[in-house]
Amino acid sequence: MCGLLVSSTSLPLYILVPSVYVKNYGLSLATIGLILMFIRLLDAVTDPLFGKLIDKTVSRNKFQCWTVPSGTVMTIGYVALINPPAYLSNDLQILSYMALFTLIVSTAAGAFNVAIQAWPLQWTKSTSEQTELVSRREQLTLIGIIVASTLSTSSNSMFFTTYLCLVTVITSIGVLSLPRIGNPLDSVIVFNWSYLRTMALIMSPLFISALANAAAATLFMFYVTDYLLLSQSDGGNLLAIYFISALFGIWLWQKTFIRWNTIKSYMFVIFMTIILFVPGFWLDGSNGKLFFLICVGTGLFVGAELLLSSMLLIKNIKYSRQEKNSGIILGSWGLLLKLGLALAAGLALPLLNLWGYQPGVTLEHRGLALIYLAGPILLKTISLILLNIHNQQHGHIYEPNQH
Repeated sequence: MCGLLVSSTSLPLYILVPSVYVKNYGLSLATIGLILMFIRLLDAVTDPLFGKLIDKTVSRNKFQCWTVPSGTVMTIGYVALINPPAYLSNDLQILSYMALFTLIVSTAAGAFNVAIQAWPLQWTKSTSEQTELVSRREQLTLIGIIVASTLSTSSNSMFFTTYLCLVTVITSIGVLSLPRIGNPLDSVIVFNWSYLRTMALIMSPLFISALANAAAATLFMFYVTDYLLLSQSDGGNLLAIYFISALFGIWLWQKTFIRWNTIKSYMFVIFMTIILFVPGFWLDGSNGKLFFLICVGTGLFVGAELLLSSMLLIKNIKYSRQEKNSGIILGSWGLLLKLGLALAAGLALPLLNLWGYQPGVTLEHRGLALIYLAGPILLKTISLILLNIHNQQHGHIYEPNQH
């Protein structure tokens, strides 16, 4: 349920908030975009800090102590954000209000997310149980994205407010009922810096692959509507197909990959994703509906990628015996992911603008198709090369291990 809650605010934050403040107050979309981008970068920096604080919390209820309050603050902040008071009278007040509560939501979501990522490592030592927990978390995260993105497009924010409050209550009850972790007195140990190089070597290709996913996500709707000439609703349907396929992909690959070397499995997933992107070069406005096949295929493998990237980090942390410092390590990983999202938007859109592409105006622009398809292929190829190098040196870390 934790994955369901955090995903219910992450995506709608960038869908519902601009809609509310542009429609109701006539604010500039560019101004709102800059504020959201700045807060995203600020939020990224706080993730390692929260990770360190979580690691230093000496309590058998440490994760309950972090997830329940941060989840509650996140929900309260979000309800306030999408239901602004009527007394806001000028642009400065409106922007200040939006920025303040967006920062509250993002910061609380960061603490919540780092806690639920670190939880499996410190709650159980069994690799199979950790895999099961990560799988369920990612499945519920995708369900949350699907449901929340659907509700966030409604003109009535009360539907989304009710849904979010209900999920928060159910999640809090569920979290408080879970067993406590063991050995709280051993929760704080010094990070073993001799393993930092190995950790960086695995995070680098994971970050590059995640950057490829972020770039594709940034340009998805532009590619669908302005290059394939499909409607906005078609784009929404394709996005739903993609997420549902990813959800099915986690379930499909979970039991299979637990018996394989994790890094070799991840390399296979990256390779297949590259292959599936290639047919996109033959698509255009005349056969654009065939793009749904690519959405299904890439969705199936991105689900596996979500599961395997977490398991690669978990196995590396366990190999370096840094389970008790998993919060700061996964917080640093969260920082990289958020920087990747900011970098994808900050590079792809300006590059297309320099190339002469204007959303909704320059249709079937070849540069749009080239960047949307070639960008992820190139980045994932680089990731695959780095993964192969890492596998040759440290592949033994990722051998299947049930205990």
